[in-house]
Amino acid sequence: MNEHQQRLDELRQEVDRIDDELTLLLSKRFDLAQSIADLKHSASLPIYSPEREARILSRLPSDIHRQVFTVILEVSRSLQAERHRQQSS
Repeated sequence: MNEHQQRLDELRQEVDRIDDELTLLLSKRFDLAQSIADLKHSASLPIYSPEREARILSRLPSDIHRQVFTVILEVSRSLQAERHRQQSS
């Protein structure tokens, strides 16, 4: 294996480790979103909070971070909506 391929493999392994960490953190975040959905349902609060999402996005350092978090927030809202539907059934 040449040095470029070896370095490429090392970098990819590091990316894989980071992906594993991100997966764990996203799972924790989505679990918290479920708990938040429960509280919102109990308090008759809406799922979507544009002010909260704007605060989250405004603290991020770049457009690419905001794009990624926009997707995360959309998934979180979807999970909360599903939880709400389950509780209303």
